[in-house]
Amino acid sequence: MSEYQHLEDVLPGFTDARDIIKGADDSIFPLQYKGDKFEFYRFANRYRMAKRFRGIELDGFEQPTQDGYSALIRVFLVWSVFERYTDLAADPPPHGQLLSLVPKLDFNKLADHIERHDTEHKLYDFLYDLSLEGSRHYLKRYRDGDRRGVIFYAAAIRHIYAHGHLTAHPNGCNADDVLTICDALADFLLELIQKDFSRRVKIAMAGGD
Repeated sequence: MSEYQHLEDVLPGFTDARDIIKGADDSIFPLQYKGDKFEFYRFANRYRMAKRFRGIELDGFEQPTQDGYSALIRVFLVWSVFERYTDLAADPPPHGQLLSLVPKLDFNKLADHIERHDTEHKLYDFLYDLSLEGSRHYLKRYRDGDRRGVIFYAAAIRHIYAHGHLTAHPNGCNADDVLTICDALADFLLELIQKDFSRRVKIAMAGGD
């Protein structure tokens, strides 16, 4: 068993990536990342934490409310690691490089799922009104038909939750709907990171072809 099996289990290919880095005098350039090995290892550990997050326990709260808060915190963790990953990948907002790898059908499925659970656009309106200008810009693009902007739901949730304005029932939303929306966003982003990471490892192992 690998010394780093705990990371290999959540990020398949980590052991190969580590060997590639060591073989390149500790450079992460063969993986087409920028920065240094410490930034890569920090990302991997943050990814593991987000991937393994299983919720919180709150004394005296109804289960749907507790689950809603757990889902919000999960998105907070996942968007944070996604930001770290886009830094490594030198892919700033709107993250066009990474998002170009995602089939349009996958964006449509995620957007349709969210809209089925936010039929009155209560969550969208709440996030749009309180999000940072950058996220608001991409949320507007999403509303206008660019479904790639759906990932900025997660950016807005992370920001608004961190500043204390987001509860498990934002703008009167049902907590179960918040839960399913947050889980879909988190799963989508974790899978996107995994797929891009795997792609880079395969390219590096093939000699950069």
